[in-house]
Amino acid sequence: MELIKVTVPAVIPPRDYGLRVLMKEYKAYKKALISRVKRAVIDVIKDKSIRVYAQQKYMVERKLTTYLKNLPYHPMPIHNQSYWIEKENGSYRVHIKTKHGEASCLLIVPKKYRFLIERAIGKSCPYKANNNMCVFKECPFNTPKMCDSINPHLGQMELIEDTKYGWVNCHIVLRLPKPKSYEPKGWVGVDVGWNKLATSILATANPHLRFSNPSIHGKALKTRIIQLKYLMKQYARKGKSWKKWNFRLKHTIKYTVGVVAKEIVSKAKKYKAGVVMEDLTFKSHTKKWLIPRYKLMVAIKTLCEREGVPFKLVPSKYTSIRCPKCGHIDKRNRRDKRFRCVRCDYKADADIAAAMNIAAIGMGLAPIPKSS
Repeated sequence: MELIKVTVPAVIPPRDYGLRVLMKEYKAYKKALISRVKRAVIDVIKDKSIRVYAQQKYMVERKLTTYLKNLPYHPMPIHNQSYWIEKENGSYRVHIKTKHGEASCLLIVPKKYRFLIERAIGKSCPYKANNNMCVFKECPFNTPKMCDSINPHLGQMELIEDTKYGWVNCHIVLRLPKPKSYEPKGWVGVDVGWNKLATSILATANPHLRFSNPSIHGKALKTRIIQLKYLMKQYARKGKSWKKWNFRLKHTIKYTVGVVAKEIVSKAKKYKAGVVMEDLTFKSHTKKWLIPRYKLMVAIKTLCEREGVPFKLVPSKYTSIRCPKCGHIDKRNRRDKRFRCVRCDYKADADIAAAMNIAAIGMGLAPIPKSS
């Protein structure tokens, strides 16, 4: 059985009695970890046999010192043989082995992740009907007896202390069976463009090829990314500190990739369609694109595997200059943001036209371009 990893966020409340036992273990772990790392850093910095420039040693020491300051917030990893989860009176409790015995803590799990915990602990699914099929609409494991065949071992868990509010955040990694993909009624072609972060369009063939529901993803987030890039450039020119803007920019791009991927996969699930994208590489991200194209493709692919949505990759050659109506390929077809075929005079948005070509190739109704 092919398995996938799913991370479930949960929290342990600060007033839980078992948390006192767990925090003793957590503080001892941090104390031992920080002291060992400090000792290793000092040995490296003071070792005269390591011949490097003084400036390089200074930079290493500076970076490692910053790393040590953030160590108290590093997670404490716990493996599957050291903890287990059980359901008791409608609530979940996590049992963690410690040096002084066992810590039994109340685990608060968000509602949308509870069915995953139910499957991981090997209990019968509460969303099943009499026909042994899951009736929970968002459940990706909508197959008979899937809930009973799951390995009860959960995998790994990380504990992160929230020093501001006193909560302990738990990131639980579950190993669950890969959901079976459904038979797609159509394909959603996705193009990551220059002018727009991502565009998608639904293509169906019943019996003729038909395009519908074009969408532009991440409009507001695109404006935010452009503003942050402008602020970072202005601060750098004036000699001011620009690192905070660079930090915000990276996190905004990361958040944008997740939001766009969820929008596209949700659209495909709504119409019972698959997702088809260009086969991109690491070199696909240059200064022309606002978000990393390869990273977005991997995010959509991973989300499709978790949700049971069919996913397909097609060659990226000629997708932006091919006419989706007559199939004519010419560099003059694309004119910045607009697409206009020089043969049949078909007009469209350039990114939408590229998404139409990608969807048509994915459905097998357009010739696949051969790589030169």
